[in-house]
Amino acid sequence: MNIIQQLEREQMDAVLAKRGVPEFGPGDTVKVMVKVIESADADPKDKKKNVVKEPTVRFQAYEGVVIARSGAGLNENFTVRKISYGEGVERVFPVYSPFIAEIEVLRRGKVRRAKLYYLRGRRGKAARIFERTDARARRLNAAWKGFKKPKGEAEDLTQIKGIDIDLQTRLKHLNCYKIEQIANLSDDDIANLDESLNLKGAIEKQDWVGQAQRLLAELTAGEVPAEDAK
Repeated sequence: MNIIQQLEREQMDAVLAKRGVPEFGPGDTVKVMVKVIESADADPKDKKKNVVKEPTVRFQAYEGVVIARSGAGLNENFTVRKISYGEGVERVFPVYSPFIAEIEVLRRGKVRRAKLYYLRGRRGKAARIFERTDARARRLNAAWKGFKKPKGEAEDLTQIKGIDIDLQTRLKHLNCYKIEQIANLSDDDIANLDESLNLKGAIEKQDWVGQAQRLLAELTAGEVPAEDAK
């Protein structure tokens, strides 16, 4: 591996540490969550001219059919096509772009070509792609997709060392947003999370379960009434 490949590998690993890249190809229907950073321009009517406003980040969903996937390594990209108000719209996304928060495969299509540019000239039923039902598609569809949604509001998981804001968002997509959930993770849960989020054993190395259990113990101790404590 030369130095350029090594640098590219490091950048790819940095992106994979924040989000996963599912297995998908031409013909698959995907939903891409794109980070949109809105500038914090000062309001001309605002009298407080010296107030500095921070830019806001929101997520925009782009859903469509993958018609091409090309390139390799850090330069790999894919083209997603959708119909918007009767017009075909295409957008090219780098697979390892830091501005992509998540890629979700909604449906796996059965196609025989690597490039589906012929869809540009088709409309309605002529542009329909049949769903794959082979063993490989069933295996991919049956892959672990997350926990059952727990009750209550989301808690601050960044109290656990090793979980940052981006990782907390990814965990929330898997319905894991309670400290109690982390404290009660089974071996299978840890394996599923590790594989889905490409954590490379971080849960066990950083002892998320032990940290969560200690946090729960502290919260429980803080809820004990003063009279009972005596």
